[in-house]
Amino acid sequence: MPDFIDEGSPEETHAFIQWKGTDVCMDFHCECGAHNHFDGYFAYTVKCQHCGAVWEMPHYLKPRKADQRTYEYWRENPQKLEPDEDHCDAEGSALPVPNGVRETGG
Repeated sequence: MPDFIDEGSPEETHAFIQWKGTDVCMDFHCECGAHNHFDGYFAYTVKCQHCGAVWEMPHYLKPRKADQRTYEYWRENPQKLEPDEDHCDAEGSALPVPNGVRETGG
C-alpha cells in the first residue's frame, strides 16, 4: 500500500492532516536523488533546489503501528486521540465508521 493516498479509504487506517501553516523541520529526499532541507512555515508545497520539481505535501497519511523500530519513549508516551464528537456513543466513546461509508467534510 502506498504511503500517500489521495482521499483516504474508509476501510484503511489513515490520518488526515489539516495543514494550518504550522512550523515544520523537514528533510526531503527527491526522486532526482537530491537531499533538501526546509525549516519554516507554510510547507503546503516544496520545490527541489536541484531539479526544480514541485511537490505537494499530502493531507492523508498511512500510519504504521508502533513496534520495536519505534523509539521506546514514543511507544511508551503516545499522544492520546480524542473521539470525534460526530462519531461518539452516548457515553462519549468513539464509534467506528462502517466500511465503505465515505465522510463528507462540513
